[in-house]
Amino acid sequence: MGPRSPTATVLLAALLVLAGCSTILGDGATPAPTDDGTTPAPTDADDPATPTPAPSPAATPTTAPPTPTTTPTPTSTMTPTLTPSPTPTPTAIPSPTPTATPAPPSNNGSDGVGESDRIVVRGGELPVNATAVYQRVERLMDADAPEPTVEVTDADRIDFSTGDLTASTEALGYRRGDGSISECGQFYPASAGGDTVTIAPGNLSAASVELVLAHEYVHIVQDEVEGYDRVGEIERYDVDHALTEGSAVYVADRYADRYDKRWNGTTPLGIRECIYDRIGDGRRDLAGRYYFGGLHFEQRIDSPTNLSTVYRAPPRTTEQVIHGLAPDAEPVANLSVSVRQRGRWIGDTRERAGELRLRSWLYTGLPADRADTAATGWGADEILTFERGDRTSVAWVLRMDSAEDADELAAAVGDLEATLESRDATSVETARASDEAVVVFAGPDSFAADAEATGTAGDITVTVP
Repeated sequence: MGPRSPTATVLLAALLVLAGCSTILGDGATPAPTDDGTTPAPTDADDPATPTPAPSPAATPTTAPPTPTTTPTPTSTMTPTLTPSPTPTPTAIPSPTPTATPAPPSNNGSDGVGESDRIVVRGGELPVNATAVYQRVERLMDADAPEPTVEVTDADRIDFSTGDLTASTEALGYRRGDGSISECGQFYPASAGGDTVTIAPGNLSAASVELVLAHEYVHIVQDEVEGYDRVGEIERYDVDHALTEGSAVYVADRYADRYDKRWNGTTPLGIRECIYDRIGDGRRDLAGRYYFGGLHFEQRIDSPTNLSTVYRAPPRTTEQVIHGLAPDAEPVANLSVSVRQRGRWIGDTRERAGELRLRSWLYTGLPADRADTAATGWGADEILTFERGDRTSVAWVLRMDSAEDADELAAAVGDLEATLESRDATSVETARASDEAVVVFAGPDSFAADAEATGTAGDITVTVP
């Protein structure tokens, strides 16, 4: 089990992500337009990423616009990340002062860390210098990659109220809806895939756009970081997605501190925490990958230049992700689950969930601190799904690290059961197969009331009606 630390306030910025992150944007001051889509390459990488006017139209490729001050990928992940929309402020974004026409970019690609050629921006304008932001990210990560093209779109903000629950999450009592995520800001889609970053600025402030770009640029550069290829080898518990998006959140957070940029008065990690705390039940697990993923890097390294430390020795479970543990700490406990079926409920589809999924479920009806405490001490689990006609039920077998951890979890599930049943969301029953094992039965009452579990901590037999 991971060390019992204060309740992990979560921040993820979550949309649907699985392969190409999407950053969260929010509404704020309307970006100041530029004359065209080109951004001259800055002469000093540490100069402010303020927008600079584009030179008069030419046949040569255009670069990205001016910069402002202010989370299983298209990139390595194909998930849309969200970026919060900052609250509008009375300060207007100053209009850039014309400068001499910059020399055209070379055709030799990147010249080194923080010296990439000008970035071409297509489809619209940005209130930030896209090239300067990219060079800053390269320097923070001490890595370089061929500069991407930036595509600007006018996509609408993300509607978190849409989206269906899965049959198993419905059986567990998850609610539809977007929660209270509007308190965190408004969010627009952004993603990185191949050699292209796509961003919808919406009504974002320049600072928000800059931090969204920084997040997406990390996905372009992270392929060049030693050990990143090992992240894709992790197949369970969505850890690969947590590391891919978490490293982008972490670098963007350090970028915000280094260049004094904020989203709605906070940093990218703070935005992810807000989203995790307030997003609807069905997407909390996804939001947690961004937040806890970012927190994992924060706990294990002291600089974006050391991302390879985590990539080369990545965590293997979301327990390790949440608690900042190395892969050899708190290994998964032994757990074997067999099923006896009496004939009415059939299926026996299995999956491993992990501590993050357990926390997300407990959040559906318990205070955050209670959910976090009850989930801490996770050792292993398996979710089994059964069907009868068009109805679905779930048996969730959980092995905890100790009898005390199992007692804590069983008590929390008992309180959650009362909350869920008061909403007519589902029926929940628990069984103690051993001192360390808790089995949750959820779904129609005819299933939950008649299912049974027996065995030892590491060898459980579930009998379903």
